[in-house]
Amino acid sequence: MVELLEETTGKDGRRVLKVAKENLVQLMKELKEQGFVHLSLITGVDRKDKLEVVYHLHNLEKNEYIAVKTETLDERVPSVTSVFTSANWDEREQFDMMGIVFEGHPNLKRLFLPENWVGHPLRKNYDLSKVQYINMDENGEDYATFDPGDGW
Repeated sequence: MVELLEETTGKDGRRVLKVAKENLVQLMKELKEQGFVHLSLITGVDRKDKLEVVYHLHNLEKNEYIAVKTETLDERVPSVTSVFTSANWDEREQFDMMGIVFEGHPNLKRLFLPENWVGHPLRKNYDLSKVQYINMDENGEDYATFDPGDGW
């Protein structure tokens, strides 16, 4: 069994496991073997000094839920797509909105915003005073533009 940094219980009674990001993939494999076969959600949390990634797992046979948390100081965590293919879209969403880089992801690119969008809108350091616009070229591809007068 992977060494946990912490094990607590959430307000809803579910177990919450905290693991070093280096041990994340191995823990996810072990939990899947224990029956947690459904990864229902991945969320990112900006704690200002670090980013936290939370994985919500469900054991369908026992109707048991568990949350796995890991932290990163360098915006990088390993992808869990090799364990749960459902992680693909959630990891892309967290990359797009939070700037978390999931190392080893098969196709890590923005999901909602154009590739040239500057920044990650759900980060606490995102500058809301700098306006960006989404446009479409003649081929139907989205791209972002901005007003240089906004300090870009």
